[in-house]
Amino acid sequence: MSRPSIPASVLRAAVRQARTTLVRKYSTPSGLGNLFVPLVILVVLFWVRDADFSDGLVTAGGYVFAGFLGFGVVAAAIMGVAGELQTEREDGTLLRAKAVPHGMTGHLLSKLLVTPVDALIPVVPAVVGAALLLPEGTMPTGVGRWALLFVVFLLTVAAMMPWGAVLGAVFRSMMGFAWAMIGIYVLAAVSGLFFPATLMPAWAQWLVQATPLYWIGRAFRAVLLPEASGAVEIGGSWNVGLTLVVLLAWAVVGLLVAPVLLRRMARRQSGSLVAAARERVMQRGY
Repeated sequence: MSRPSIPASVLRAAVRQARTTLVRKYSTPSGLGNLFVPLVILVVLFWVRDADFSDGLVTAGGYVFAGFLGFGVVAAAIMGVAGELQTEREDGTLLRAKAVPHGMTGHLLSKLLVTPVDALIPVVPAVVGAALLLPEGTMPTGVGRWALLFVVFLLTVAAMMPWGAVLGAVFRSMMGFAWAMIGIYVLAAVSGLFFPATLMPAWAQWLVQATPLYWIGRAFRAVLLPEASGAVEIGGSWNVGLTLVVLLAWAVVGLLVAPVLLRRMARRQSGSLVAAARERVMQRGY
């Protein structure tokens, strides 16, 4: 029995939709505002470029920059995807996609194309600025290390995108989604994304290792920071292989869970739900 394939027309439609989305997003003031975040990070890097901790083993600037790259992926792949699905569910976009043959498939494929670009656009100016500001040895120096950095970037996007879809499918109101985003910000602040997890108590170190954000930060640090800096990590080394395997596991589990929830969400979409959401927004503002 042959497996169902995606028609070429659906793939072409997904590419067109992705291109239109990106052009529309980054030709408006709100889209260009995404470039403001790298400027803020570069200002922070300028002030901490000479700071270090753990007796000079770790540069503060390197940790901040690696954390920014990791959180940029989280923002685009989790918060961006979840927020868009929430908005599209309430404004009727998903309902219209559902009414077209293969419409939901094409719509989700377009997000697979848009999300890595969304995550990459703020990274490029930040990488260029960090290469000029941070001490020598913080940025990759060879083609192999740059290639590994790109692999880590793609793997973290793949690991987090399904979970953004899960959040978008689970939360049915913008208020619930807002609380979920607050939780992600708190998790990012305490998960060791921006500082060595070994500075926390032993019980907290076990807890943060159960979150993908810790492993995302560790993956970027393993590529960007000197080998000696791995001494302040949990386990006393970078252990790049284990880090990539953990991220791959998060991606696989997410890819198994997300389609189930998205199909259930699509089945529940109806004109009455869209009308109720619009009525709620007009009355409450959210």
